[in-house]
Amino acid sequence: MIRVASILFVSALVAAPLPSPLAPADALKAFEAAPGLRVELVAAEPLVASPCAIAFDSKGRLFVAENRGYPIGPTEGEKPAGVIAMLEDTDGDGRMDKRTVFAEGLSFPNGVLPWNGGLIVTCAPDVLFLKDNDGDGVADERRVLLTGFATTGSTQLRVNAPTVGPDGWIYLAAGLSGGTVTCPEHPERSPLKMTSDIRFNPKTLEVELVDGKSQYGMSFDVFGNRFICMNRVPVQHVVFDSKWLKRNPRLAFSETVQDCNERNAFNGINGGHDGVRLFPISSNITTADGHAGSFSAACGVKVWQGKSLLTPECANTVLSCDPTGNLIHVDRLTPKGATFTATPAFADRELLASRDDWFRPVFLAKGPEGALYVADMYRKVIEHPDYLPEEVRKHTDFETGKTMGRIWRVKAEKPTDQRIPMAILLLETPRVGFRKILELGYDSSAEATKALAAAGLDHSEDKWMRAAVLSGIGGRERAFLQALLADLPRDAKVGAGLAEVLGYLGGSFSKPSDLEIAGGAPASVRLALLTGYLAGAGRKATGLPASFQALLESSPAVAADKSRNQEERAVAVKLMARLPWERSGETLLKLALDESVPELAAAALKAVVAYPKEDISVALLASWSRYSPARRDAVLGALLGVPFHVKGVLAAVEAKRLPASAFTGVRRRQVLAAKDPAIKAQAEKLLTVSARPEALAEATKALALKPNPSDGRVVFNAVCATCHRLDREGHAVGPDLFDIRRQTKENILFHIVNPDAEIAPAFTAYLAEAKDGRVLSGILVGDTPTSITLRGPLGLEASLLRSDLAKLESLPGSLMPTGLEAGLSKQQLSDLLAYLKGEK
Repeated sequence: MIRVASILFVSALVAAPLPSPLAPADALKAFEAAPGLRVELVAAEPLVASPCAIAFDSKGRLFVAENRGYPIGPTEGEKPAGVIAMLEDTDGDGRMDKRTVFAEGLSFPNGVLPWNGGLIVTCAPDVLFLKDNDGDGVADERRVLLTGFATTGSTQLRVNAPTVGPDGWIYLAAGLSGGTVTCPEHPERSPLKMTSDIRFNPKTLEVELVDGKSQYGMSFDVFGNRFICMNRVPVQHVVFDSKWLKRNPRLAFSETVQDCNERNAFNGINGGHDGVRLFPISSNITTADGHAGSFSAACGVKVWQGKSLLTPECANTVLSCDPTGNLIHVDRLTPKGATFTATPAFADRELLASRDDWFRPVFLAKGPEGALYVADMYRKVIEHPDYLPEEVRKHTDFETGKTMGRIWRVKAEKPTDQRIPMAILLLETPRVGFRKILELGYDSSAEATKALAAAGLDHSEDKWMRAAVLSGIGGRERAFLQALLADLPRDAKVGAGLAEVLGYLGGSFSKPSDLEIAGGAPASVRLALLTGYLAGAGRKATGLPASFQALLESSPAVAADKSRNQEERAVAVKLMARLPWERSGETLLKLALDESVPELAAAALKAVVAYPKEDISVALLASWSRYSPARRDAVLGALLGVPFHVKGVLAAVEAKRLPASAFTGVRRRQVLAAKDPAIKAQAEKLLTVSARPEALAEATKALALKPNPSDGRVVFNAVCATCHRLDREGHAVGPDLFDIRRQTKENILFHIVNPDAEIAPAFTAYLAEAKDGRVLSGILVGDTPTSITLRGPLGLEASLLRSDLAKLESLPGSLMPTGLEAGLSKQQLSDLLAYLKGEK
């Protein structure tokens, strides 16, 4: 589906003309604020234009980064249009009335931070320090602190958001552009390749990478936690720095950033991406229909704590802008172990939303009095050309509104002095404990080891806490295990998290006899330790202590025992792969085919394909027509991941037990890359889908005709809209067609003529027969242990209880009929292709 990597500005396009801009007074009336809040105008054009970042200095002056050149920049010979403006309220009425150009001639300034009497400004390729030394309001000192930040690609994805961290260093958001960073004042220092966010010491100008990669904006809470964002997820927490993980080279853990929001459970039908739900009130559209009603341009993340002029509902929250939806969202932060969850503060509304399609909030700041200030770029279209198909780009107005811009203030109608309650401080205890665990890793004393073992037991199901513990025990695993076993209750249940801890410890042993330390431990503990030990490279299931050998022998019985807990059975499944096929194969295959416990089936699938047995692919593919899209992907991926089974998969294709259309482009390329010449030749023969050459040659004649795109829209609504959406018309059964505009007409025509050439798993057609004789067909959009839901043409859905279901199987081809082009004249086909391409 459509790429949505742009940080800020996935926005309204040219499908429908946007209304004219509103005067500031009318724009103010278009707002809907949360109960108890009021909105006030602080500044508007001509006093300010294209504001993308704002900050107050200690004197109450408002500095504004004006990105006037966005998105394309100056033409050859033109002066860069970017400006840093200084706004002042000289009469104290709350409105800015004086403007001074602090610095100009900048390319794309996008971040401003008051520092040491001046400003730190991000303006790729540089991070600048600007200062007014003579008091005239104009910067007369300009130093390049850092340089080398990338300027290729999108202008909205460059280094941004200079922010002071709790350590006194300045943190910078990476955007998505990267770069090779150097310090002109210290040419002797090695360049730093920017692959993530960075921080630099403003005094020594030392620079280093930090974890996380924010697209636009970042914020620290009062405890020093850093929050960032990406376009679809407004709140991400950088849980810890990967430097802690480097202490233990044996620890396989790479996650350092947590998505805090609950994501919408989009199923691939309407865009294929998860997004956080929103409640816009404007008429703007997103680039892909599937993104409607969810974040597609999250930016300007701002933690809101401490003294505040917002309402009590906004205490201990995090705010985020979405310029696409013309709104500001608010989530309540709740500590959860080492990290946080972010849930909407309001059930069905936003902190601030506007009916004005030109309202483009992109940055948030707290004012000196504690109110919220909003930088509103106020543009007709706020999107970078790089993310639009060529035909759409030709007809998109990127320039209108460049001289406009507003800054708004949001505050409580009846302000109260809100300070952080003690309850919130107490809620931070898990986070404080997390940091203490990290620090204990540097303490090699027996007491510290015991404390880490206790933490490992108490927090084993929290992956962040678990990683913090394991990162600090490198070289003392044996002592850690002894301490852990001493604290472990005899009747303790080994959950998935504790099994992972024990598996790591088992993997740290160098020889089978090392396992004897746990010879008297509960069977579930020994099972996890043994699994970890045998997972090591080159390890063999020989010479094991007697109690562990007995566990290995009993693993098939444990895995098949439904009275055991799921985690214990899953561990046993991993062990079974170490036994000969004759002793474990049938049980593993049976478990892999039993979808009643999906997690166990997944573990068994991974284990069973390790055996070189032809019967495995035959058995797994025999139920193909009944598999859900997710299950199909898992089975095919597991089989193709083991070279031995590729031959069996191709045999199933040749025998018509597996359709060639089941192979996505990626899967097809995977098989065609086989090293075995015979396999490669067979794959080329079987996986090359018939292109209906005669029909394609006839349809290609339409490309020579002059098209009428408006007539093509009529054809689309008559022929395609029953199953596809485009420009807010049609029904979401098949894929959203916006991204088709990136393809050539020849490629689009090929897929119209050959709808079965490639079918994404999410759009596989199914046929369901009910016990009462009803027959339903469509895309499987709901699949639970108790029911299924199919979506057919016109978006109509029908559900069936599994208890009422006689048969469910996939159809061999696409829901889109073959031969559709035959019902259209060449002119109609030409018109349709032009409309699909977005031509005008």
